[in-house]
Amino acid sequence: MLREEQRNKAFLVGAIMQVNDFHPGDLFGQIQSLVDQLDTERKARAAAEMTGAACSSLLTIVGKELLPPMASLATMADRILSGPLSAAQRREAEVLAQSTQRFLGALSEVQDFSTLESGEAELAVERFDLHVMVKEAASVLQERAGAKGLMSGVDMADNCPRFIVGDAARVRQVLMGLIEMALHSTNTGSIRLYASINEASYPITMRFDVTDTGEGFSAAEQAALFQPSADASRVGGGLGLPIARRLAEAMGGGLGCESAAGQGSLYWFTFQTVVADDMPQAQMAGHEAPVEILEAANDDVPADLNPKPEPKHKSGALSGHVLVVESNVVNRLLIGAYLEEFGLTHDVAETGTAALMYLSARTYDLVLMDTALPDYDGLQMAQRIRALQASASDVAVVALTAVSEKDNGQALVEAGVNARVAKPIQGRGLYAALVPFLPAQDEAVVAKAS
Repeated sequence: MLREEQRNKAFLVGAIMQVNDFHPGDLFGQIQSLVDQLDTERKARAAAEMTGAACSSLLTIVGKELLPPMASLATMADRILSGPLSAAQRREAEVLAQSTQRFLGALSEVQDFSTLESGEAELAVERFDLHVMVKEAASVLQERAGAKGLMSGVDMADNCPRFIVGDAARVRQVLMGLIEMALHSTNTGSIRLYASINEASYPITMRFDVTDTGEGFSAAEQAALFQPSADASRVGGGLGLPIARRLAEAMGGGLGCESAAGQGSLYWFTFQTVVADDMPQAQMAGHEAPVEILEAANDDVPADLNPKPEPKHKSGALSGHVLVVESNVVNRLLIGAYLEEFGLTHDVAETGTAALMYLSARTYDLVLMDTALPDYDGLQMAQRIRALQASASDVAVVALTAVSEKDNGQALVEAGVNARVAKPIQGRGLYAALVPFLPAQDEAVVAKAS
């Protein structure tokens, strides 16, 4: 506001100095005309800002309304694919599953973009394992590049720390976006990922470089990469890279592309962070897999890159009684069907209040709860469960989180959530989340979850 007032005053002074005849009437008329012009421009800017805010708000609302039913459709498609189908039925079900996943991805991008444009984006501040994140990216790159007959390589600078602080989910999102772009634009040759760190300043700067031997981009095409577009041509299109750049800037860094037609491309991403290697050793449990360089065109068995807590059994039907806390009737039906396949019994509560009553009266082995209930959010619900008396407060809690929700994983963990499952719910993901907390049945094998 101050800057605008100064600009307006300078504009008026400059205009007055150009008036040759200082007749009071003429001077007043000139000033009044300029004031009217400035007022008109101010109102136009305000109207444009209001329109932009309204569009952003509308996109957010529409996304929240569309995501739940689309997530249910995606879960239903997964359920259909797990059953016996003819060849034609399987093709149709696969098209349904792929289409719903693409729609969910587009909705998520629209919501991300509108949130970033409105300045309402919130970044998590959490300690995470950089080495594990790079290994996860390496696994995806190796598998996807191998499927296209490409070589792949991943490496890290020797001075890269093990643990750093930042928004792990957002860093992963941007990094995977760059890998996706390289895969999209490369048909022969190789793709390499390199992680490095600049310790010359504080906070330190983390950098990822993704290089490919693809067709490359002209200067005009490079500029178009970071513009929102509906054109999903070889220059990218969509909202992925514009969102990635805004996220990188929000994290104190940047994102860009260096390329020339016919000479491949270098995509880079930087963000500010601090080293967290000096935190207590007890917090490092379960993250001891070292980073390795991957050089392969085809490898059918990627390594186990993110070791989980040792499950109570390796495979087979589960045993236990589960409380499902979910307000959406379709999700309740789908979750119930999965739990029955896994060999589990369950009760259903539609609200957090009802769930707390169940927990006070009965014994459960696990609570599977939505984090957007009508009466409580995930944090509130976890806190209330842990505040219950006796054994009810020790029950394992697995949270169901939607794409549209802000990532608050660390806060959920601190509130008492043991694990999370992202919606849309799929059999393999749900089964993997339950395995560490439930005993096995000896006589059954769950094949449909795989």
